[in-house]
Amino acid sequence: MALPGPAAPLALPVTARHHPEAGRLTRHAQEWAERFELINGADGAGRLARGAPARLAAAMLPDAAQPEADLAACWMTWTFFLDDAYEEGPGGTTTAWSAVTDTFRPLLAWQPAPPGAPPLFRALGDLMDRLRRHTSPAWQRRFSGHLADALTAVRREIALRDTGVPPTLAEYRTLRRDTSGFVPTLDILEVCHRAELPPAVHGAPAYQDLLRAAIDTNAWSNDLYSLDKEVACGLVTNLVLILEHERGLTRAAARRTARAMIEDRAADLTRALHRLPPGDAPVNRCATAVAHLVAGWLEWHARGTDRYTTPAPGAAPVPSARTDPDRLPGRRSPGSARG
Repeated sequence: MALPGPAAPLALPVTARHHPEAGRLTRHAQEWAERFELINGADGAGRLARGAPARLAAAMLPDAAQPEADLAACWMTWTFFLDDAYEEGPGGTTTAWSAVTDTFRPLLAWQPAPPGAPPLFRALGDLMDRLRRHTSPAWQRRFSGHLADALTAVRREIALRDTGVPPTLAEYRTLRRDTSGFVPTLDILEVCHRAELPPAVHGAPAYQDLLRAAIDTNAWSNDLYSLDKEVACGLVTNLVLILEHERGLTRAAARRTARAMIEDRAADLTRALHRLPPGDAPVNRCATAVAHLVAGWLEWHARGTDRYTTPAPGAAPVPSARTDPDRLPGRRSPGSARG
């Protein structure tokens, strides 16, 4: 799969494919976003189409079962709106984001969205209800914990944006795994392949090595594609910016170094696949799906979206500390964010 720049394509153990129902997944996700008022009108639908989160789901999960594939398309759509809320919308201060995470708390406990909740919360409530039907209590605890970690990490990312100083590379490696949103997405991958892994299997070092290599490959690749957008939003938790700051590199040299790091992690992914014990069908099915997720993610960045190539028309400015913390996200059309 291609990365920005003239270097050779990234070596991956599988080739990118698309879900055979990709078009229907896109239509389902748009109808779902309209039903929960995440988008309104032709402009919002057009911006959602340019971002193409459902196409991303189709690329990352080419073998997902139905109706779980529909759920994954809606999940990816929701994550785009969540990103927009803090990168360009009214959730982009630490005070506002704390209010957001407080409102999410009942949902993370698998309770219904409170009456009168903004669209972003009602939409997540619908996703959680659909996930509950396909999963065990152990999986539900794992997923809600991972989503809570992601929301907490976003607050740290906002605080770093306020200082204008990138984190250290050591902090970034851990923080970016959570802010990427890939950890709960990988939980949903199990649902889509009807292969829920028991806690002991999911937490085994060999499988965790695979997941971490996949997350890093995806998140760091995203940093190459989204760099200009994130600079415009004032974000500093981008691998290129961190290498530039910490090692005193030029922007071009930092890009090259980031690419080399991504190539190393992709190689780690392949090695981790080969280290998994043979004969465990659910593990092998999930592991292969993880590799396809990485390949699809990179293919979508290269050819499947306008999310990082052009500024979103009418995108809201980065909010100041005076933003009203009661203006919870979910009441506007999506802009462009890190995905």
